[in-house]
Amino acid sequence: MMSNVEMINLMCIFDHSSREALIADIAASLPYIDDKDMAELMEDTLNVLDAMTETEFSEIVFEPATDDEKSGKDIA
Repeated sequence: MMSNVEMINLMCIFDHSSREALIADIAASLPYIDDKDMAELMEDTLNVLDAMTETEFSEIVFEPATDDEKSGKDIA
């Protein structure tokens, strides 16, 4: 599984107005991804999003992060 930082940064580039929108947006893009590591990150992120509650999703802070900082709530 990838780090929280990578997942947060990935989620920031998609429609994160709701959990359902984010899942749909990532899933729609996945077939077009040729990079194995990026596809794995996207699949891992989808699994985390599928398992989380709406309350947990609402606590995520959608701000791009670096490896030196932690952004939002732990998601994985």
